Amino acid sequence: MKKKLIALLLAGAMVLNLAACGTKEPEKTETPAETQAQSGTAETAEPETTATTTAPAAETPADTGECGTVTVTDMSGDEVTVEGKVEKVINLWPSVTSSFFVMGAGDLLVGVGVNSPGIMNRWTQFFYPECVNIMSMGGTEPSVEELVTQNPDLVITHPSSASSGLAQQIRDTGIPAVNINYNDYETMAEAYTILGQILGGEYQEKLNQWCTDVQGKLEEHRSLTAGLSDDEKPVVYYIAGQSEELLTTMGAGSIMQTWIEVNGGIFASDVLNLEGQEVTAEEIFSLNPDVIIVGGVYQHVLIDQLKNTDGWKELNAVKNNRVYNNPYGCFNWERFGLESLMQIDYALLCIQPEIAAENGITRESMVQEVQDFYQYYNGTELTDEEAGYMLDGMQPDGTAEVPVQ
Repeated sequence: MKKKLIALLLAGAMVLNLAACGTKEPEKTETPAETQAQSGTAETAEPETTATTTAPAAETPADTGECGTVTVTDMSGDEVTVEGKVEKVINLWPSVTSSFFVMGAGDLLVGVGVNSPGIMNRWTQFFYPECVNIMSMGGTEPSVEELVTQNPDLVITHPSSASSGLAQQIRDTGIPAVNINYNDYETMAEAYTILGQILGGEYQEKLNQWCTDVQGKLEEHRSLTAGLSDDEKPVVYYIAGQSEELLTTMGAGSIMQTWIEVNGGIFASDVLNLEGQEVTAEEIFSLNPDVIIVGGVYQHVLIDQLKNTDGWKELNAVKNNRVYNNPYGCFNWERFGLESLMQIDYALLCIQPEIAAENGITRESMVQEVQDFYQYYNGTELTDEEAGYMLDGMQPDGTAEVPVQ
């Protein structure tokens, strides 16, 4: 019933007016879910609220964004009409920028809020070398006059400016502007559905496939771990890894809680009733987590600290060799973006390795999953070695250097 209600709400939030420009049959393309069947598997840190909801499956209308007119209701509740094919996009929210590169849409970007090394990292440059040349608009709220000079077909605004009036100011110039915002799997599916309707064509097919695959994986993994008792569920401490700080995590109710709990773990921040992102060493030492997962670009520095720092090296997770890095590509898998689809399988491998192995999720299957993912979404064929580097939180050349922030 809950899933039906979500689907009805999502459908009611989007109004489509399609001009008659023809409907083409989508080409049959092998999807990540199909390629994984043999192995048994199907920048901002915005405030995060939902930990257990299931992402709604997206319907697949015709190629509405390639021609004609499409009208959507964005995530601020504003009705926005986009006319004609979208070929030039200014995206002011870094978290969405990675999705354009991952799905092979980097050529659409003519401007971004900030063209920083943290976003245009080495994996992004590996998939799309020209990313470093995309114009930086200087921040999340550039002047409307500056935006107009780029003559974009679409502007994606930053969530922080949702109530500032910037989007309407842009629309007043005749340029459509939409707010798409997400903080969990469910709102990512909603945002990608809207974006797909606007872009149309292959991008819509990919984004709708992502929505379907995420819902399927979440349901599958909940089923796999549903029979575990609390004693069989390890306490998992997540370290954000955005700096050289062991005490920065994410609070209860975050997307981290979702991928930990669906995979049979107990989220440390939930046990501690942590609302913010900072925790004390005393709280962690008292909790004594069974598993530690370290994300971010500083993960290798932090894992070294865990193994060599008094207090930390005595924790169960460290003593039992259950400290894991977290992969990242164009964005951190464990946070947001298209790559977060792969986080669901990876987290099961770390949290419940026996259940993962029983269901064909292994290091080798994850290498194949990474290759299938980027082949489908990006059109890039990764070698076994390159896919392995990504899983290990390394750069494309196998180094563990910390990218400049």
